[in-house]
Amino acid sequence: MIVETAPVVFVEQWNPYYTEGKYFSLIVDTREQKIDFSEVINDPNLTDKLVGVNLTSADLSMSNLDEVNLSGTILRNAYLLCANLKGTNFSHSDLTNANLSGAIMWFANFHNANLSGANLRSASFWSANLQNANLSGANLWRSEIVDAKLSDANLTGANLSRANLKNTNLTGANLSHANLNEANLHKANLRGANLNHASIDKVNLRYSNLASTQLFNVNLVGSKLDYANLTDANLTDANLEGANLCDVNLNNAKLIGANLNYVNFRGVKITHTTELDDKWYLVWDIVNHGAYDKTLTGINLENANLKGANLGMANLTNANLHGANLRYSNLSDANLSDINLSDTNLTDINLINANLYNGNLHSANLSNTLLFGAKLVQANMMNANLKNAQLLGADLTEANLKGAKLEGAIFGYNLGVSEEMKQELIKRGAIFQDKY
Repeated sequence: MIVETAPVVFVEQWNPYYTEGKYFSLIVDTREQKIDFSEVINDPNLTDKLVGVNLTSADLSMSNLDEVNLSGTILRNAYLLCANLKGTNFSHSDLTNANLSGAIMWFANFHNANLSGANLRSASFWSANLQNANLSGANLWRSEIVDAKLSDANLTGANLSRANLKNTNLTGANLSHANLNEANLHKANLRGANLNHASIDKVNLRYSNLASTQLFNVNLVGSKLDYANLTDANLTDANLEGANLCDVNLNNAKLIGANLNYVNFRGVKITHTTELDDKWYLVWDIVNHGAYDKTLTGINLENANLKGANLGMANLTNANLHGANLRYSNLSDANLSDINLSDTNLTDINLINANLYNGNLHSANLSNTLLFGAKLVQANMMNANLKNAQLLGADLTEANLKGAKLEGAIFGYNLGVSEEMKQELIKRGAIFQDKY
């Protein structure tokens, strides 16, 4: 049965012919040529019969079209669900709004093809050629685009959430306003790509090349960027909260106005031409070079990631480290009077003999922390976590421990602790060792 509706051509649905492993229905092209594949089954030029054919709205779902030449073919609104398209040539074809979800397109050629608005969910493009293809607004959720060529492709507004783009070439690609949340771009080449306003939440960009990339105002919250190349990249006003920038190259990069809360700066490379807000330059300097015995009075390091930093004997009087991460850091003998350490992660750090006079440690995490001989006079430790902390010899005169978690905390030889207070702390899990 042939459906002859010119000039638009349809393929009869759900009634295919089977020809040597290839599923086709009878079609009529724009020149009103009837093509009966049962008659051309042995035609060596079979694939050429489809070049430039109008297959608008055709249903070729589950078809085996591997290595068929469909260059210049019109497949607008066509259905190619779960089709075998390995090595198929779609160059210059029009696949606007086509549905290719679940299709296998390994080594397929989509050079200059129009796939705008196409449904490509869970499709596989391993080693496919998508250079200069138009994928604007396409849905590529969970698609496999490993080792593919997407240089100069238009992916504006495309949905690439959870897509696997490992080792893919995206040089010069336009990914503005694209959704790349949780995508895998490990070792991808994005040199010169445009990712302005893209959403890249929790993306894997480890070892990727982002040199000269436009990342203005992008969302990179919690992303893995360690060992990436961001030389000359524009990250102005980008949100990098919680991102891992370990050993990243930021030479000549622009990060003015960027949100760098909780960013890991360890091993990050910068030069005098790197544009970085003063606060984050200081964080980078402390993390990589330490601040032993330095004067940092009144500084604002709120929400900074200072994990493992050496701040021994530093003067941080009246500094603001609210919400900062100082885990494993050294603050022994530091002057921390009047400091704001509320909601700060102070787990496993060295605060031996530190001066925390009138310090605000409200809701801070001090579990496993060494506070031997620390001065905690008038310190506010309300609701702080002091589980397994060591407070032998600490001065707790007028310290506020209301609501603090004290299970396993070691006290002893403390100034400012009355017998009544001692018994109350013991009931809450504290351990007093009046003898070493």
